[in-house]
Amino acid sequence: MEFSIVVPTRNRDEDLGELLHSILGQTILPIEVIVVDDSDNYRTKVLIELMRKNFSNKGIALKYMRGGEKGLAHARNVGASQMTGTIYCGIDDDVILHKDYIEKILEVYKEYPDAVGVQGNTNFSKDFSVLKNAVNKVLFQPYFEKDSCRVRAAGMTLPRPLTRVIKSQWLSGTNSSYKREVLKEDFKWDENLRGYSLCEDMDISYRILERHPHSLYTTPHARLFHKDSPVARIGTEKLIYMSVAYPTYFFFKNIKQTPLNMMIFVWSMFFGRFLAVLGKNRRSILFLIRAYLNLFKNFDEIKNGNFVYKPLPRRNSESGGAHTSVMRLS
Repeated sequence: MEFSIVVPTRNRDEDLGELLHSILGQTILPIEVIVVDDSDNYRTKVLIELMRKNFSNKGIALKYMRGGEKGLAHARNVGASQMTGTIYCGIDDDVILHKDYIEKILEVYKEYPDAVGVQGNTNFSKDFSVLKNAVNKVLFQPYFEKDSCRVRAAGMTLPRPLTRVIKSQWLSGTNSSYKREVLKEDFKWDENLRGYSLCEDMDISYRILERHPHSLYTTPHARLFHKDSPVARIGTEKLIYMSVAYPTYFFFKNIKQTPLNMMIFVWSMFFGRFLAVLGKNRRSILFLIRAYLNLFKNFDEIKNGNFVYKPLPRRNSESGGAHTSVMRLS
């Protein structure tokens, strides 16, 4: 199996450099690394030029291309369209791979012939709280569960602790691999999910699972460290808007519209998410209220994948007039 690594990146040349060095140290090397750059500067391109010889000396093609600044989902599609290996592996740019990461991913494909997608074991935050985790479970927010990687009517489970190779219902964009032959079945990351593309990983993996049941795996042996870099993060207002609009789109696109699932979704979206933001600053609460109002006002558009944010008119303190801002998620 030939491994192709695709790395979408934006303005994180230092983080990307650490990832590339960890790839060079793998016990089994990929045949290529494709960096899809959405940066607004040339530092990433310069980094690739400086490191290209290091990769070519090990027989790895280090490729650079522009993503077009249309967001993470688009960048993943650009990279996947150019890969030549038999295994696609998408890695976030702020990740450091353990030296046998690729080796352990390939072991799962060999041991489980029905596997069409495999992810490794991502570190999670050390400030784990049993109480907070229990509350998230009740509110149908993402929560940790032993040896479990499930999609719920709202939210999902994260495998902590992960003690064995498990079947999964979704794979994380932080690190996820798929057989190229499966991606060629018209599976693409949903480019309606622009910008940070929240839910794009769960969307494609859940759709693949529907066509290929019981075919996704998570292994504890392929380890990686996700730094969760603070560099080039989107603003709070955009993030909160996405946390309302994008899961709504995912729910109506992928989840069966039963009365129970609808009740769970409403409970999670309006009660659970509000409580999650309540402990933060006043501006975050205000942004969430605006996101809710925008959801009610533009529900049909959001449900169909139109995510132009159109907040209610705000008062202009200088002119005394009112204006409406439009937030494009590209």
